[in-house]
Amino acid sequence: MPEDVSIIFVDDDPNVLSGLRRRIAPKRPAWKLRFCTSGAEALRNLDQQGADVIVSDMQMPEMDGAELFRTVARKYPDTARILLSGYSDEKAIQTGNAATHHFLMKPCSDQDVIHAIERGLILRNYLRDPLLIDILYRMSATLLWPPVFQRLHTILQHKGQTSEKELLELSRNNPGFIDLACELARREKLVLPTDTPDIVTLIDLFGPESIKALCVIWAVHGQQTGFTSDSIEQPLHRSLVLGQMSAEIARLDGLSHEMIDIVRAAAILCHVGLNIMEQVIPEKVAASRDHADRDHCDIISAEIGSIGVSHPGVSACLAALWGFKHQIIEDIAFHHRPEAAPTQNSRSLLIVYAAQHFARKFGRDSDDRTSKYDRAASFIARCNAQQKWASWEQHCASLRESLPLTI
Repeated sequence: MPEDVSIIFVDDDPNVLSGLRRRIAPKRPAWKLRFCTSGAEALRNLDQQGADVIVSDMQMPEMDGAELFRTVARKYPDTARILLSGYSDEKAIQTGNAATHHFLMKPCSDQDVIHAIERGLILRNYLRDPLLIDILYRMSATLLWPPVFQRLHTILQHKGQTSEKELLELSRNNPGFIDLACELARREKLVLPTDTPDIVTLIDLFGPESIKALCVIWAVHGQQTGFTSDSIEQPLHRSLVLGQMSAEIARLDGLSHEMIDIVRAAAILCHVGLNIMEQVIPEKVAASRDHADRDHCDIISAEIGSIGVSHPGVSACLAALWGFKHQIIEDIAFHHRPEAAPTQNSRSLLIVYAAQHFARKFGRDSDDRTSKYDRAASFIARCNAQQKWASWEQHCASLRESLPLTI
């Protein structure tokens, strides 16, 4: 990630800005940091010199953070926007969240701010692609920031009994989301077939990134309810298959609970961009599939040829927008072509790629699809995974019965 970037911080309290300058500048010395005490000053600053990322407090006199960001979105659309807000700001944020790429709940650590900025820099690169911007503009506000996901994301940034009560309230209002999470827990054998764990237990079982990923795909696919193994729509089924396979491979590889959470979340979200493209540009997606079938080429080449962008790019852009971890974003972006990833030997990307490869291989139309994709042998060798690859494949082959649909 390039380090020569410009960040603007906006807060009406000079002490807060001084603290940010003192704490963040030594950690990212190549970042050019600018500090403004009002929204008006920030806009004047942007008029004089653009910025890659702007980080603003929500509660400020005269012009609050949401109003500031609506103006920034109109005048400087490729500047990534991060809002710092208190829990009491949630309803106010909802009126301005279409102009906000990401929000952090206060209090937050310096590392939280740095990671949010790094995600903003990733997003900034995507926002300079006019074809991808066009897809984002075609998305409705509720698709761009699903309200149930925003609510879950907000709650998960808080700890303690209050959060638990609100999580349980969210689950009561969205039973289909919990049904979907329970279905994956049963597939991974984390619970008994008859168990129906609550959302707090599910978060403990999966981790926060996986539960957020499940919430996203449930919201994007119309909030289906009443899941059973044979009634799940194909795109949701594919996400669950990839999530299950990646988690099981990660366990075979001895990864920690936190890392399993990361690879599962990345695998679940790999195709969310494709699902959204099917909703907002269905004719172009259909044309890309015709291209792939006609020329017998892989879907990434077909999408770039027909649309100009590929679904991993859209998925990664949205994952950055929704505040998922940097590692998850990279795994999503390169899950088809891992050898092009900036991290040379990422274990998490290796596992997400393996899940995608094996799910395709053991899917219903495996012969036709698999023949279009060369195995990323150089990447597998770079990760020293040649020997373990065969055992992973054998394990995933045992899941064949759970793959009745095209992956």
